[in-house]
Amino acid sequence: MARLIETIEDLKKYIVVSATFDFKKVLPHSERVERELIFDLIGLEQYDTLVVHTLVPDSSAPIDQVKKLFQEAMSNLALLEALPTINILITNSGTKSVEAEKAVAADWKDKRDLSRSLLKIYNKAIDYAFQIMEENKTVFPEWVASKYYTIFKELIVQQTSQFNEHYSIKKNRQTFIALRPIMSEIEDQFLKGMLGECTLDFLKTQSNEPIVLKAQKEARKAVVAFTVAKAAITGTFEFTDSSFTVASDQLPWEKQQVLSKEDRNDLKADRETAGAEYLKSLKKIIVDNPLIFTCYEDKIEKGINDKIIRKKSGLFL
Repeated sequence: MARLIETIEDLKKYIVVSATFDFKKVLPHSERVERELIFDLIGLEQYDTLVVHTLVPDSSAPIDQVKKLFQEAMSNLALLEALPTINILITNSGTKSVEAEKAVAADWKDKRDLSRSLLKIYNKAIDYAFQIMEENKTVFPEWVASKYYTIFKELIVQQTSQFNEHYSIKKNRQTFIALRPIMSEIEDQFLKGMLGECTLDFLKTQSNEPIVLKAQKEARKAVVAFTVAKAAITGTFEFTDSSFTVASDQLPWEKQQVLSKEDRNDLKADRETAGAEYLKSLKKIIVDNPLIFTCYEDKIEKGINDKIIRKKSGLFL
């Protein structure tokens, strides 16, 4: 089976390694990374299309750019996963450490910085690849037709960039994927009850109508605000003063920069307040435009005057 990264030459396009570097030590990790990550991000059909596509290195065509970005991502992540075993030999008598002559082993700080760099490049390459794919859907029909794309069409916030517009996740696709269950829960908890399923489905469809676009934006702002509030009190994400991403096991030394529990609780309260205001704005837009939002029914709780029944003999509730 063909792969995105098959030879040492493929790896060297994106990472500087020594002339004697043994690619066979990275290959098993490359195969696993492609299988476990790429298949679950774009689907096997789109993956196969990228693999068989003949890459034009200097081309600005979306498919060439995306293939290069996925190759870059896979090269960096595969090498990162291979690092712990690159200088280890597994023999009949146990494991042996292999050291090249006249070479000085890197200290823990150098290894740490290398791991950080490899993971950062991987994430950035994946994020840019999906940004291009989302902006050029017709070029990637297998992905658009796959469940890996359609699961996001079920939500108000359908793209990484749409979430990032209202709260920074550093355009991180992995974070966006991890947030999907929370966004779905937020829609059920706040939007479906207020708008009704018909109106909510209408807001998820494409439109060029300015009023609909305005309502969609308010709905996304509400979902993002409530999602941030809920994510702030879970252990899955790491928050800084201005953004958050999926927590990384590879970068434990960076956790000193994250928000404290108290700061997270303050963020939660702030985003819940903001979310409530966005919902009010959304409802006003919809109520003020009944000819556009035709299936919306305003569920106004009746006041005491509405509940009074007037009879000749007196007033009754």
